[in-house]
Amino acid sequence: MTPRIGFNMTLGVIALVAMTPAAHAQTTTQQMRGTPTVTTEQLRGEVVKVEGNTLVVKMSTGDLRTFTNIPDSRRAVVDGVEVGVRDLKPGTRLTANITKTTTPITVRTTTVKTAKVWYVSAPHVILTLPDGQNKQYTVPDDYKFVVNGQPATVFDLRPGMNVSAEKIVEEPTVEITTDSKVVGQAPAPAAAKPAASSTAASSTAKPATSGASSTAKPAAAPPPAAAAPAPAPAKLPKTASPVPFMGLLGLLMVGGSLALRRVRR
Repeated sequence: MTPRIGFNMTLGVIALVAMTPAAHAQTTTQQMRGTPTVTTEQLRGEVVKVEGNTLVVKMSTGDLRTFTNIPDSRRAVVDGVEVGVRDLKPGTRLTANITKTTTPITVRTTTVKTAKVWYVSAPHVILTLPDGQNKQYTVPDDYKFVVNGQPATVFDLRPGMNVSAEKIVEEPTVEITTDSKVVGQAPAPAAAKPAASSTAASSTAKPATSGASSTAKPAAAPPPAAAAPAPAPAKLPKTASPVPFMGLLGLLMVGGSLALRRVRR
């Protein structure tokens, strides 16, 4: 912003005496506050990561925003309990209501110096400052000075006059203050996973019939397998029937009787 500079002169015909610059340079500063403007904004997001005083939030728009150097004094109300940034957990949903107050301020710096008119040609005037430097000013025709307590214009100035000059610098600036209230909801606790042994037992349990107890009884152990019978001794195959044997015996008997008959003869 470009500062605005005003130039006022109070003229007086005074004695030409040596004066140090410090004795004739006075500076004052004042602030002029304007009408403040108040705006409100609401932000929503979910905590992604917390590390020290740094917070990473996924906004409702899908963007990731990193908030750094969050003071420990900044508090949030999560499920009705005040917590600091270090106590936030990933998955916590936050809502921030931000109130911003913007106040325009004009800083006016007024410097009064004593100088001597070195040259004048209305509307221009050149003054010799206390440090010996000449500086030129352009003064509006309707600008009023005071000479010996009487109003005067730049046309009334004469070389050699000692005058008091007032320089005003106005610099506009803006003061912004914010007030935020953050509320949140912690993530729901994760459901406990069933134990592996329970899962195995439930997979082998038979469905209960109506009226039966809901508690599944363990299945009975199967009976031990019966021992295999000993193998029977192998039987020799039959090679001949008794009928041929009897015939052979009868033939021998007949042959024997014939031989005995021959001996008797």
